[in-house]
Amino acid sequence: MFELRTRRRIFDLSCLALWITFILFVGVLPLRNFVGHSHWEYIKWFPSAEDLRSSKYLLDIISDIVGNSALFFPLGYFLRRLLTPFTLSRQLLIVTGIGGTLSLGIEFYQVYCHNRFPSIIDAISNLTGLFIGVRFSLNRRSALPGPQNPTLIPTRPDHTPDR
Repeated sequence: MFELRTRRRIFDLSCLALWITFILFVGVLPLRNFVGHSHWEYIKWFPSAEDLRSSKYLLDIISDIVGNSALFFPLGYFLRRLLTPFTLSRQLLIVTGIGGTLSLGIEFYQVYCHNRFPSIIDAISNLTGLFIGVRFSLNRRSALPGPQNPTLIPTRPDHTPDR
């Protein structure tokens, strides 16, 4: 039993490390876009009314939201699985800290890049995907059957021990 738990933790930790690496690559590549001076004027804090009337802009935003949520989903899933010894509130605090730092770090990096446009919507959808991953992990855990204990003493229908 102990070996199975250790293997699962090693697997989860490996998947987490690979996924964080993948997120970083998606968020910062290509590196030639980094120019070293900021582009604060390109940041869309909120979409304008004109933007919301454009079907092209709406399709772009929806695909951004779905893509960013899907990108951060596994991060929330594997972080939550690794943090099972902690209470749920502490798990959420740690997951939010790690995911939020990663998301905001990538968005801040994009301020200094050509052809990359940081957005508050990206950061919100990243955190949304993170929390969906945590929720999926919680639901999956509750759906699994509990561990079977072979040392249980069988009982009779009247609930007296069978000896």
